[in-house]
Amino acid sequence: MTDAFLEFNDVFVEETGVLVQGSVKLSDSSVAFRNESTGKVLTAPVAELHGVEWARLATTPGLRLVFEAPDDDHKAMQRTNLRIGGFKEKDQERISKFIENNWNKRVKEREHSIKGWNYGEANIKGPNLEFSVDGKLAFEVPLTNVNKCVAAKNEATLEFQDNDDAPVALTEMRFFMAEEEQGEDRVEAFRQMVLKYAGIETETGQAVATLEQILCMTPRGRYDIKVYPNHLSLHGKTYDYKIPTKSITRLFLVPHKDGRHMYFVISLNPPIRQGQTRYHYLVIEFVKDEHVDLELGMTQEQLNELYERKLEREQSGNTYEIVSRIFRALVNMRITVPGNFVGHSGTPAIACAHKQASGFLYPLEKGLLYIHKPPMYVRFEEISTIHFARSDVSTRSFDFEIELKSGSTLVFNSVEKEEYNKLFDFVSNKGLRIRNAKKMEKSYATDRFAGSDDEHDAYAETVKAEGKEKMADSDDSSEDDSDYDLDKDLEKRRKLKEPDEFSGSEPDEEFDSDANSESGSEEGEKESDGSGGSGGDDEDGEERPKKKKKSEPKEKKERKKKEKGEDGEKKGRKTKAKKDPNAPKRGMSAFMLWMGEARASLKKDGDSIGDVAKKAGELWKTIEGDEKKKWEKKAAEDKERYEREMKEYKKNGGGAVAEASSSGGAEREKTKKKIGSPQKSAKSKEFVESSDSESDSDDKPLKPKTKETKKESSASGSDSD
Repeated sequence: MTDAFLEFNDVFVEETGVLVQGSVKLSDSSVAFRNESTGKVLTAPVAELHGVEWARLATTPGLRLVFEAPDDDHKAMQRTNLRIGGFKEKDQERISKFIENNWNKRVKEREHSIKGWNYGEANIKGPNLEFSVDGKLAFEVPLTNVNKCVAAKNEATLEFQDNDDAPVALTEMRFFMAEEEQGEDRVEAFRQMVLKYAGIETETGQAVATLEQILCMTPRGRYDIKVYPNHLSLHGKTYDYKIPTKSITRLFLVPHKDGRHMYFVISLNPPIRQGQTRYHYLVIEFVKDEHVDLELGMTQEQLNELYERKLEREQSGNTYEIVSRIFRALVNMRITVPGNFVGHSGTPAIACAHKQASGFLYPLEKGLLYIHKPPMYVRFEEISTIHFARSDVSTRSFDFEIELKSGSTLVFNSVEKEEYNKLFDFVSNKGLRIRNAKKMEKSYATDRFAGSDDEHDAYAETVKAEGKEKMADSDDSSEDDSDYDLDKDLEKRRKLKEPDEFSGSEPDEEFDSDANSESGSEEGEKESDGSGGSGGDDEDGEERPKKKKKSEPKEKKERKKKEKGEDGEKKGRKTKAKKDPNAPKRGMSAFMLWMGEARASLKKDGDSIGDVAKKAGELWKTIEGDEKKKWEKKAAEDKERYEREMKEYKKNGGGAVAEASSSGGAEREKTKKKIGSPQKSAKSKEFVESSDSESDSDDKPLKPKTKETKKESSASGSDSD
């Protein structure tokens, strides 16, 4: 009994100088090699297989699958030979038996030339260049890797594509050819064969499509893009790029978070390079509503022949749709679009940052796409674990960490908390392992740190409405507020702050009110001894700063004492009127009445008050017509009910609590007027009366001083000096 298929792991395929690891599956109809790093599957049909050889590849045995086709079959000629290495010696018998039974092919053993000579025969067999020495194969080069072919007098130079992953890269190879006697130009013939199978097209040919001033996010700038059958040409103000079509590995089309732009992403391997900078992705941004009419640069017959009737010559529609359609036919590859994931913003995009550069993360069906610094695509097969970091702290964001099987870690920070549960469910459904496997119970729909940029916060409006109701109840029960006169209140405050007519003519620091008070404190006695006994000290400028330093703290203490009563409570402040529990309940608005009835249907398990209020606010905006008029009518009836009950309430003597509180406030105002300002007790120089504090220093009463007395005292003071 023969096997239906054979599968081998830990094998490799040589690709532009790199041994790509993966697995191979041999079936009765095809050969499929799956790239371990990228997940890309390379499939070759058995029907196009010309021969199978068992040969040495690197240091291990391998299979060499030779594909050839007739000259008129252009597409079949584009398939290069497939060389798969990494097998073991014991696998030869098993593989040979399977191929003979299922493919009807005999596996031949192929020997290689190990002489190391550089003189031999160069044969172009389809898209493969074979160099043989003494009839044995020395090396083989796929012509699809050739980037340029230049012919000189007696030699042809092949330039190859760069591969950054290759430790040692082949960049150039030269073939010297002696002239024949017949005068045939062998170099030019060799060059034409290379160009035919290498798929190299010069820009002198007709472009399939020309797109002008296309905005590219990576590399940054606006470029004129010319699409040729075998490559793309990007012409910018500073740099130009040439991208072979065969280097395109994936295509993505995703929407911007704002809903007005679209991203078209082209994955490149090998990447394009500018200096030391390498661009693995070409990110193009389109305006979603931008419309264009485009005529392709080929006839309809040519398009049907090259692209199997997938393109029409006349193209009309949105720019991003036309470009996607052209690349879909050009590369013959499916375009990856977002799946079923929808974030908090209603789009598949999640706003985040990577290495302090903001961008968008797109959870797709088979991986995660990040745009745009740097753009990257992470397949689920490459992910080892996922961690939701900083998700248990009271912040508005968390970190989304991805640990790859290679050992490296990718961190996407500043992800909004509203995206936590949605992203958690998505990752769980994909079967990925989560380190902190716990779903967030608390909802962050109404964040306490939310700013004023929010369009509508129903919860905040509900709280404001309740506060207005409480304030309105207190306003109705207070008679003082209804008779409030702003001019009188300002005049009253001005009189309390201004000193009397005598104290206003002299500075406060010269005559301290504490010196003339009846308290008889020790500090007052000391100050009266130094300043109240003679007028010479009052006129001396050196003593004033000292007296000011002593009097200022006393004035503050005295004012605090006068402002407070004996029990220490502050006076003069208006207390809030107490609400009468028997007062009628105020009328409710139409929204509050409707919300009271709809609250039960809106609330779900786990919803907070803010969630319900937000849902109610959004739903209330959509209610119109008779439904809304019904609730407005109920609100009007409730308002009439309140006015009717309020009249009855006041008629029966309601509001006694408010009157008592207001009368208490009036008594305090009277007390405040009696106390007055601390500055009113200050005396002018012309009318200084005796006090108890002054009697301690001098038994004789002081007479009112006149201007002459001041002159005499100053004169005597000068004489004594």
